[in-house]
Amino acid sequence: MKRLVAVLSLLVVAFTAAAQMETSIIIDTQSFRAVQADALTGVNIDPIGRDLSRNACARVKIRFANMNRAQVEALEVKFRSNTDLTKQRVAEYYDNVLVLEMTAKPNTRFYLFHPEFGESNEVTLGLEGDREYELDARLNQAFSIVVDSNVAGADVYLDSIFKGRTDDNFRCTLADVMIGVHTLKVVYGNISHEQSIEVNKSSISFRQNVNIASSKPQYVVFVVEPSNSVVTIDNQLYVAEDGVVVALLENGTHSFKAEAQGYHPQSGTFTVSGEKVERTITLKGDFATVTLTADSGADIYVNDKRVGTTSWSGKLNSGLYIFEARKSGYRTQSLTQQITSAQPTQSYRLPALMPIYGSADITSTPAMADITIDGKPVGRTPLLLDNLLTGEHTVVISKVGYASKTQKIVVADGKTTTVSATLTKVATQTPSATPSSSGKTYKVGDYYNDGKKKGVVFEVSADGRHGKIVSMKQSRDCLQWSSDANERKRLIGADSETDGAYNMAKVKAIAGWQSKYPAFKWCADLGEGWYLPAKEELLTIYKNKDKLNAKLANKIASYYWSSTEYNEFCAWLVGMYNGDTLYYTKHDNDYVRAVSAF
Repeated sequence: MKRLVAVLSLLVVAFTAAAQMETSIIIDTQSFRAVQADALTGVNIDPIGRDLSRNACARVKIRFANMNRAQVEALEVKFRSNTDLTKQRVAEYYDNVLVLEMTAKPNTRFYLFHPEFGESNEVTLGLEGDREYELDARLNQAFSIVVDSNVAGADVYLDSIFKGRTDDNFRCTLADVMIGVHTLKVVYGNISHEQSIEVNKSSISFRQNVNIASSKPQYVVFVVEPSNSVVTIDNQLYVAEDGVVVALLENGTHSFKAEAQGYHPQSGTFTVSGEKVERTITLKGDFATVTLTADSGADIYVNDKRVGTTSWSGKLNSGLYIFEARKSGYRTQSLTQQITSAQPTQSYRLPALMPIYGSADITSTPAMADITIDGKPVGRTPLLLDNLLTGEHTVVISKVGYASKTQKIVVADGKTTTVSATLTKVATQTPSATPSSSGKTYKVGDYYNDGKKKGVVFEVSADGRHGKIVSMKQSRDCLQWSSDANERKRLIGADSETDGAYNMAKVKAIAGWQSKYPAFKWCADLGEGWYLPAKEELLTIYKNKDKLNAKLANKIASYYWSSTEYNEFCAWLVGMYNGDTLYYTKHDNDYVRAVSAF
């Protein structure tokens, strides 16, 4: 069966029939209330004067609904009791508030008169002197209006309430319609149309013609933001393509709901009425951009997921979050925060980390051996160290003429970890560890050249015979840590923070490493023994850079790749401006400098 589709047009026409109208001013005595109970309430009012007989007066403020300022100004006060009206005015900032000051009596009787609307109901008020009161009132005007159409049997709704159907003369009369703006809707078959009408004494007749010539469904186009929104129309799901949803719908009223993850949904209705419908929907984001900062080197966690180190900024959907700062050797600090989209940008500083200390009792045979912990000299054996941060540490015990011992220890809160090493005496140094046949000694900043390797000493043993040098030159162009997409997505075991040669061996064990790891290859191309330094080795270079730069034509500056992995995607960088350590993705381009042991 062919369904009817209509184009509705609303025409206001003159109507000669007299309007059926009831007019009255209603004062709501139930709304009578005092504004100020006594002097302790803290409510300040303007002083209230006295009447002609010097009797105390009260102030009454009457708020009128459906009346404008000119209508309120035309009101007259009629007293039934012996009462003086000392003041009458319309409020300065409210066009519909009438302010009266009158003699204060227990039974004050009065009514209001308007030359157009007539008399109000009479009220009796109990008034006390120097008090202020409020009343509510309204102008009650009701009309009978007529809706004319060109079809019989059309349903007529006023403000969503069914009022009747058009008769055989295509007319429907609606009784007791208050003055003001209303929504008029006519429904005929699957045709529905709404219009806003204003009812007053000169506008009580309305005509809506129904054009039923068209019976085709119409296109409905929603342009949505964000572009990945989904839209449900009449319980059918539509997925936006490039931010556009297209549907072919019958004439009538339809419901919709637009949704996207991280945004507030939007819903409502729309009407198809004989022509294409286009609508733009912009969803309001249900998220905030949050910035978190913590102590230097602290890992930041959001709801137990690591998101960065020292600082982080990103979008969070509305909800309850636990922000944490974690660092080995320190107590975890947290902050619980409710995030809402009401504040689009938010910043939080996580509480300062509190160190957790333990102790280490370090001895050796023979005694008086040098001790370094995590690459930093701390003294000689035997030594009892307090205030050592909890967690894993690397202890190196060395003495001239003996083979060094390296040991991993775990320091616990409030406990003492025992480290005992027996050093093995060595008769001679291997050729690769001997600086020269003459037994020459070096200090940090010295130029080194054994005929095979040239560099500047940045680290040296206690006897000055052994140490490490940094290359005279650096890469002219910034290089990638890894240039292979697959290699950049996995850990290769180059996790030493102190021994770059160890990390270099991990890389060389990978097939085709020369083409996959440009930074490492550049170092290896300098010759035997050269490698990409570990993070702590770069930090040692930074600490001695002034002495090194005095001998280097290519000065040490900028950020340099270390050979130490951070995770499967990133490796550590060290900045030579301020000793800053940070991690970057392995495909980034940065400077490379090689080191070698002697």
